[in-house]
Amino acid sequence: MKIMLVDDETNNMDAFEMETEGMEDIEIVGKFQNGQDALAFAAHERVELAVLDVEMPQINGIMLGRKLKERNPGIALVYVTGYKQYAYDAFQLEASAYLLKPFNREDVEKAILRAKKMAGLADGPRVLIRTFGRFEVFVDDGPVVFKSRKAKELLALLVDRAGGIVTTEEILTYLWEDKPDTDSNRSLCRKVIQRLHNTLEEYGIGEIVLRHSRGRSLDRTKVDCDYYRWLEGKNGEEQKFLGEYMTNYGWGEETLSRLLAREKQNRE
Repeated sequence: MKIMLVDDETNNMDAFEMETEGMEDIEIVGKFQNGQDALAFAAHERVELAVLDVEMPQINGIMLGRKLKERNPGIALVYVTGYKQYAYDAFQLEASAYLLKPFNREDVEKAILRAKKMAGLADGPRVLIRTFGRFEVFVDDGPVVFKSRKAKELLALLVDRAGGIVTTEEILTYLWEDKPDTDSNRSLCRKVIQRLHNTLEEYGIGEIVLRHSRGRSLDRTKVDCDYYRWLEGKNGEEQKFLGEYMTNYGWGEETLSRLLAREKQNRE
């Protein structure tokens, strides 16, 4: 993986580079103390990962990340900083990781592995989603434990939409039927989105949820789901539909009705 480092303090770049020594398939192709030089370099050289400081003169790391993404949407971003308050902005740019100084080799290894996965350069963990019956998620055969009940429900809603974008308005409607569309409730919605992101990142599967200007969607190519296999006609024993769908959530009844109707049609 070809990596570019951008930080106005050279010792920070040297520290990151030192932690990568001995890692396979890693090449530091450029080190820059300002964003302009980094942009000029990335315009004509192959860069798969940009490791960016946040607070820099002229162009800060968040703005630099946006410009790099505009020119190369496939580039992975890792932010290294001493400030926690920029994490939300970083993840809005689909950053692979957000490292707080001081970092160690383990932190760097995890960040690079996540970047490789997002760039399609490494095999990710197997994500199995079960919708027939109760909604549950498994990573490499182990269950995903959600600290937030609403975050789990949000993921279920994204799975139900089968790759379609779920807007903030729809999240409010489905997850909080009694809450009006106000600024405070939209803030609550953003917190749940962030909690979902945090949980998925903990399990190394943050890339299964895609960000859009209007909302979120699920990347169907990165999960194995009984519902999707059933829709594709791959009705193996593990994907057998027995008349139950996402029994955790009342809003799943709409999809259940369609499943039952299609199942009846298939039998006739």
